[in-house]
Amino acid sequence: MNTDQNNSTQFSGEPVPKPKRRLLVLALLALLGIAFAALFYFIRQPSQSRQVASEHTHEEKSDYYCPMHPSYHSDKPGNCPVCGMKFVKVEKMPSAPAKGSEQPMAGMPAGSQPPTTSGNQSPNAIFIAPQKQQLIGMRTVAVSVQPLSKEIRAVGKVAVDETRVTHIHTKVSGYIEEVFANYIGKPVRRGEPLFTIYSPDLVSTQQEYLLALKSRNVLTKSAFPDIARGSDNLLAATRERLRLFDISEEEIKRLETEGTAKRALAVYSPVSGIVTARAAYHHGTFVNPEMELFTIVDLSKVWILGEVYEFELPFVRVGQAAEVTFPYASTQKTLNGRVDFITPFVDPKTRTAQVRIEFSNPDLVLKPDAFTNVILRANLGQMLVVPTDAVLNTGVEQYVFLDLGEGYVEPRRVEVSATSGDSIAIARGLKAGDRVVTAANFILDAESRLKGAFANMGNATPVNIGASPAAGQALSISIIEPKQAKVGPNPVRLSIKDPSGRTVDGAEAEITLFMPQMGSMAPMTAKGNLKSVGAGEYAGSVQVPMAWTWQTTITVRKGSQVLGSMQTNLTAR
Repeated sequence: MNTDQNNSTQFSGEPVPKPKRRLLVLALLALLGIAFAALFYFIRQPSQSRQVASEHTHEEKSDYYCPMHPSYHSDKPGNCPVCGMKFVKVEKMPSAPAKGSEQPMAGMPAGSQPPTTSGNQSPNAIFIAPQKQQLIGMRTVAVSVQPLSKEIRAVGKVAVDETRVTHIHTKVSGYIEEVFANYIGKPVRRGEPLFTIYSPDLVSTQQEYLLALKSRNVLTKSAFPDIARGSDNLLAATRERLRLFDISEEEIKRLETEGTAKRALAVYSPVSGIVTARAAYHHGTFVNPEMELFTIVDLSKVWILGEVYEFELPFVRVGQAAEVTFPYASTQKTLNGRVDFITPFVDPKTRTAQVRIEFSNPDLVLKPDAFTNVILRANLGQMLVVPTDAVLNTGVEQYVFLDLGEGYVEPRRVEVSATSGDSIAIARGLKAGDRVVTAANFILDAESRLKGAFANMGNATPVNIGASPAAGQALSISIIEPKQAKVGPNPVRLSIKDPSGRTVDGAEAEITLFMPQMGSMAPMTAKGNLKSVGAGEYAGSVQVPMAWTWQTTITVRKGSQVLGSMQTNLTAR
């Protein structure tokens, strides 16, 4: 009893200890903090809800815009009050892409995510959405085996036939008396006099011949045969000496007939041709055997010398057909001949070798040193061929972008062998039927390098010309209508066939029209679905927003499988 009473008195009358007081204060402060936080939350929540609701309402109302005035929005379809152009529906874009997802390019429509693949897609492939393909203008062609011929163009000139050049020298020293071939370019004939020369050696030789002739006439009837035979030998030796001095037989006969030595003797032309150089000029000019007095060229036959670069020499051979044209001669016809000689060395300055074609020139129409073009053609046989635009050359290696289908492309290293016009032969890396990209290669190259697609590109595989074409070739898709679209709804009718020419039925076709961003005008897209109506034809409609040349993609699917696609342009008026 006393103990309980004492305890009751302690709890009711004595002050609370300090530790218990501190706990009580902390509990009160915590309750106040929770109360203030709850009050702040309930006050702020209605404001945020109103803001989100306002933004959501604005987005729903801004469903249409004018392509020419992107700042003008409307919540319902119609025409722009400024320019009268039809409103275009706003494409919804995701607010924040997932981490690691592909960001669309500037001006590119959203929704460009790659389709789900079966897992056997090449690790080096990159995905290019159809909208991106249209924006960058990507085009593809099939690799094919074709007969290839290489055309080699070379500059050339008309040259003299080096085997028909004659140089005129004298056999004696003397002085020129008279010149008959007195200008360069003068035509001369064989046996015509070129000039006359006074030479003391010639005069003394003539006199010796006359003395030998008289001695023979006197000693012919000698009683001693040896003396008569000696006079004949002396006459013959003197006559041969005159002949070696280029004295003609006619001149020797005149000397025998007249019996007097001439002061100046004529030197005659041994060939017919054109005088191209001369050193025999004025009366009294001293000349000797070392001097080249005239150069005479026979131009009845000439050479055409073409300069072929050393990297093209493997395609040139003796006997190859050649075509020669004259760009600066309006009346000169094209000449056809054959290569009869190739120089066995390369000019170190021009890095070219000369090919020679010989032509007859009876009318002297072909002038030496005239400029010509030489065209040589080499037949390379059946080769795997792609357009030159499909091959990118880094200086060390060449590669193409291979179309794997369904929007995937892959860089593929190749080896090229020969180029002919707009085509290039592939030695390794591709096979017949593969599809390669021929346009927008540089954009794909940049995107491939950013994504590391070149890391494991590998080496080129050899080409098998006889291999069968790759599976999955593009379908033959042709637009029956419209040939020219109009603004608004347009009926569309297609004809679709497989690579063997059989009609394709039971599939679905989609037509996509795309106009890239231009300045402040946003990109526009229009789509239409086409159903099979039998006999390989598909019908449907598409809405054309405005007059333009639209980049058009037609995709054919059967279920989830893409059978093929085609890219073209459709003009609306």
